[in-house]
Amino acid sequence: MLIEATLLVKDPEIIKGLLDGSMKRYGSVIRWAAGTFKAGQIVRHLAETPGLTSKLMTVPFDPIVAGIDVIGHALNYHKLIGVDHKLIGIDSKLIGIDSKLIGIDSKLIGFEKTLSSVMGLSQIAAAASVLNLGISIAGFAYMGSKLNQVQKTLGHIHQSMEEGFNRVKAGLNRIDNRLDIISEQLAYLYLLVEDSHQKQKSLAKAISNLHQAMLIKEITALKAELDDRSRFPDESPRSAIKTASRVGLFLSNQAMQATPELDAEIMLNADVSIQGWAVAIATEANLLLEIGKHQEAKELLALQIPQFKQVAERWGKALINDENTYLSTAYRFTNSRFKNHIASERVERITEISPSDRTLSPDQIRRKKNYVDVEFEMSYSSAKFDQTWTHRQIAVAEYLDGLSELLARLEGLESFANLCESKGVKSSREILPGDGAEPGIYILPST
Repeated sequence: MLIEATLLVKDPEIIKGLLDGSMKRYGSVIRWAAGTFKAGQIVRHLAETPGLTSKLMTVPFDPIVAGIDVIGHALNYHKLIGVDHKLIGIDSKLIGIDSKLIGIDSKLIGFEKTLSSVMGLSQIAAAASVLNLGISIAGFAYMGSKLNQVQKTLGHIHQSMEEGFNRVKAGLNRIDNRLDIISEQLAYLYLLVEDSHQKQKSLAKAISNLHQAMLIKEITALKAELDDRSRFPDESPRSAIKTASRVGLFLSNQAMQATPELDAEIMLNADVSIQGWAVAIATEANLLLEIGKHQEAKELLALQIPQFKQVAERWGKALINDENTYLSTAYRFTNSRFKNHIASERVERITEISPSDRTLSPDQIRRKKNYVDVEFEMSYSSAKFDQTWTHRQIAVAEYLDGLSELLARLEGLESFANLCESKGVKSSREILPGDGAEPGIYILPST
């Protein structure tokens, strides 16, 4: 490697920044947080090892029903990336630095603080899991696996809807136990149609049609290329690049044609198109970087990312908009009624694709939240904002979170392309952890 990559957990400065909030993970990069002197600037790039990527295929991140801590799966995830809770609690003996020196009181942080939470991964968007966290070429196998999960999920949902839902008796935690079999993908569909048998039948038919549609055909073609690439990594990537380009063009067209609306069928078709589009972009760009065509990769991303962002913001604007002006904000998800289901990290991601929320000052944000809280305290709120309404809002939050995270990761890939070009490497492989690297998440220099 021309650039020495370091395990994230072995860098006390980055850990400190993530813990005290001065740094934030944004897609596949660490940036200085808003309010800091260098706000928005990249601190480091993130990359996964091949070993970690393969293991992550078996670790699900439940977007809704497991709550904001994702306790069971998160523990497995921490073990995979080599993080001990004491390390994240800033144990001076483990990281070889005095806690007073870095200005963090372990009692304030708590030993339950985990790397997934400080990196904003404890409630990672299900849709975004089609892309690996970093930009490792080994992530192709992971992306292929996740596309396969989406296909399996559609089949499971179709079967469940044909059989009929179990009615929700009380609380989100009692939602139909069939959620356990859908690979933690597309769970928002259940929440959108749980109140109507007719909607369930309609969506079941739509899923059946989708299986036979061009969308699935294109995604299957891309998955086949990803699988082939993972098996024969030293072969010429020309065929895979061509397929990724063709699939990306088709799916981007489908995604841009969709009119944003809080409708399960429309959202499902758009979601499948958008996820496939994101994978196609990442695949083509990564392959170009692998063979040293940095400029071509940059041109591709410079063209595709603004289009992707436009689609994400259109959905953000449409789904956040509400007839009640006080609730027409992503900050409505911060109300206490959502505290067990929507983490603050998810709200932050959603604001990134909400033009009306993204530029608010701290004072304006506080006022927005106050208006939201007052509205939910009104006498008519219990009848107007019932359980069905709440569930639909949780579904909206998951959907928009996925779009935001996908956009962030594609923008991180664009930054990585700039890094490859600035270093003049012949292949992106030269600055990524190799096959023999210790499994984990690595940090790369920003320049």
